[in-house]
Amino acid sequence: MKRFAIPEQECSIAMTSGVLDMLTVIEHGLVDLCTKWVKREIRQRCSVAGIQYSKAKWRGFWEYFRRTWMEQYDVEVWNVAGLDNELVARTNNPLERFNRELNSRFPSPRPSMATFVGVIKTLSSEYVHRLADVPRGRVRRTTREKIELPVPVEIPEDIADDSDDDEPLAVEVASDSSSDEASPESTETSTCQSL
Repeated sequence: MKRFAIPEQECSIAMTSGVLDMLTVIEHGLVDLCTKWVKREIRQRCSVAGIQYSKAKWRGFWEYFRRTWMEQYDVEVWNVAGLDNELVARTNNPLERFNRELNSRFPSPRPSMATFVGVIKTLSSEYVHRLADVPRGRVRRTTREKIELPVPVEIPEDIADDSDDDEPLAVEVASDSSSDEASPESTETSTCQSL
């Protein structure tokens, strides 16, 4: 959303639970219909909040969404509809922790094959011992917090989508990650940091 200079207030509305995240939990076959519903929901919530909806900027975002998340990647890759809560990936923190642990065990950035195999063998052995401690009662298995996924909404079949009518496509704003300065087009509003 930042690339399209969508104002922060509109981004906050879109990122509210039960709006944009509906696309991740709706049945795969209903994603196109849900996209129309999400567009309408954002427009309506902006109207209720007294915020002017940035139609051209959103049009650019939705074109990006269609191109990237509907055409380049299949819906099954990012939509969790039908998956058990236990199967939904939480974060990549365990992988990052393992990467830090690996890096701390190697004496140099590019270890020899013998060193690499030795470190992996040691880590594997330690992990097996930790797992074996659970049934022996020495350690308790960590209980994971259940993720509260949004409940998919009922989407009317005849939902109209007029957000893309007669507006020129928004131009992506080149972003410089080293600076948070606003572009000349968006000096009066801040932009969203997500998506």
